Amino acid sequence: MSGPVPVAQAPGIGDARGLFPATAGRAYFNTAAVGLASSRLAETYRAFIGEWAADGLDYTRGERAAGEARSAVARLIGADAADIALIPSVSAAAGLVAAQFGPAGPGESIVIGQREYSSNHYPWRLLAGRGYDVRQVPFRNGGLEPDDIARLVDGGTRLVAFSGVQSATGHRSDIAAISGVARAAGAIVFVDGSQLVGAIPVAGDLRHVDVLVAPDHKFLLNAGRGMGYCYLSPAAQARFTPVSAGWRAGAVPSDSFFGPAMNLSATASRFDSSISWLAAIGNQAALAVFDDFGAAAIYARNRELTASLRAALAGAGWDPAGLPGQNHSTIVSVPLGGHEAAPLLSALHGHGVICSARDGNLRLAVHFYNHEDDIDRLVTGLTSVPGGRQVN
Repeated sequence: MSGPVPVAQAPGIGDARGLFPATAGRAYFNTAAVGLASSRLAETYRAFIGEWAADGLDYTRGERAAGEARSAVARLIGADAADIALIPSVSAAAGLVAAQFGPAGPGESIVIGQREYSSNHYPWRLLAGRGYDVRQVPFRNGGLEPDDIARLVDGGTRLVAFSGVQSATGHRSDIAAISGVARAAGAIVFVDGSQLVGAIPVAGDLRHVDVLVAPDHKFLLNAGRGMGYCYLSPAAQARFTPVSAGWRAGAVPSDSFFGPAMNLSATASRFDSSISWLAAIGNQAALAVFDDFGAAAIYARNRELTASLRAALAGAGWDPAGLPGQNHSTIVSVPLGGHEAAPLLSALHGHGVICSARDGNLRLAVHFYNHEDDIDRLVTGLTSVPGGRQVN
């Protein structure tokens, strides 16, 4: 008599790198630039393109995939899918919000970070042309501190924009504290979640945010990019006008191709942009890993790996930039000191280590497909580069 049929077990989080082919033989610390493709994502694209070539593109499948991806990101950040718009980029979302501002009245201001990534900097700077006093807060400890923001916020401040995690330094912002300063003045809170969403928990901070935007090509794992996500609080949705509304903004998109009627969606989808169907197919596949492993397990693994990376770097004499513990994220930056970025990156690449340099730092970004072996490889590479050990 045969025994019970064995049940296939899902891989543990420590084995996640086996699902990402590009991790073989290299230590990939560059997710802050672009995430890696899972085998599922690659296979999904191959199959879809084959079907496209043979039968034509099934755009209705792309639309369904976009809806499922929207729901997946909603689960990830603790939001309702009805509060998420599909957008092409962070700058597009910032442009949507900036378009809500008419000519400035006396004393009206916008408060932003001095060293913010350009997608969350340029759209606000352009509001100076409408008469707004665009106030730039200098970075401290690698990012924006609530006390420094408070000095520039007053009763005329209409918006405070910042990154949840700073791209160059890995500084994690205190969203709740900054929001408290902004909302006391009646200002909109805009958060660039490019280096936040998919990497560390977000849900606990969502109530402090009016607009949270994240692209698909970093920690959400579709480096082919083409579709991002914009959470809009119910209050923001009621306040904003969907200035780029098209057929996807309709209550029933497939019934909204022509005028004269205009029946817009009652949800955040009225702020949707036209999407890349190919990107939507990819996003649906890429985001599945968060359900497979569970977001909590991914976040815990990221914390574990980041702590190990910081300790290993310090032990090797490559001290990470000094950030208070509460401001740590999955990005670990190391001041370059006397090292030139290009030769250092080239030397590390020769050791199978892939990372970036940003704003005077060696930037190392951890995600759950990394492994302790990657950290060992990195340390070996760093101790072998010309100039040897570095003491900061």
